Amino acid sequence: MTLSRRLVYPLCLLAGSLLAVVAGALHPDIVALDGAGQLAVIARSPAWPAIHWAFLFSFPLALTGLVGVIRMHAGTAGESAVRAAILVATLAYALWAIIVAFMGGAGWALARSFATADAGMTARRAVFLFDMLRPFALAAQRVAGFALGLATTLFGWGILEGKMLPRWLGAAALAAGGVGIVLALVFREDTKADQAAFVLPVVWQLVTAVVMLRRA
Repeated sequence: MTLSRRLVYPLCLLAGSLLAVVAGALHPDIVALDGAGQLAVIARSPAWPAIHWAFLFSFPLALTGLVGVIRMHAGTAGESAVRAAILVATLAYALWAIIVAFMGGAGWALARSFATADAGMTARRAVFLFDMLRPFALAAQRVAGFALGLATTLFGWGILEGKMLPRWLGAAALAAGGVGIVLALVFREDTKADQAAFVLPVVWQLVTAVVMLRRA
C-alpha cells in the first residue's frame, strides 16, 4: 500500500470524529426542556442546521476511516471481530442519522414555525407534531448508542487478537464500548446519560485516527 493510500483511512477517521466532537460541543443543551421549550431554543440557535449537517457528514467519514482498521487486520486472528464491528457500526450510524436528520430538518422547520406563529393554533400544532415524532427519533438514538458501543468493543477485541495496533488501544476500545453499552441500556433515551453513550466511542475513534496517522 502506498503512503497516500495509507493516509486516506486515518484522515477520514480523524475528520469524521473531529466533526462529531465539534458539533457535539456546539450543540445547545435542550434535554431537560419540554417540547415548547426545545423548539424555542432551536429557533434561537442560528447554527442549528450547520451543527446537524456536521454530524451527518461526519458519519460516512468515520465509517470510511474505520475500514482502515479492517485493512490492517486482514489475515490476522482479529479479522473476524473487526469485520463484525464495521457491520454493527454501520447500523449504529444509520440509526444515529435518524435522530440527527429529524432534529436538523423537521425540528428546525417546526421551531421556525413555532417562533413566527401567532400564539394560537399554528404554534400548538408545531409543538404537537414535534412531541409526537420525537419519541421515534429518540428510540433510534438509544439503539444507536448501544450499537456503537458494541461495535467499539468488537474493534477492541479484534485489535487485541490481531496485534496490529497497540494493546492499550484495544483495551481502551473495550472500556469505551462497555460504558456506551451500559449507558444505552440503563438510561432512558430522553436523558443526557443516554446521549453520553456516544462520547467515549467517538473519542476512541479520534485517538485511533491519531495512532494510525503516526504509523502511516
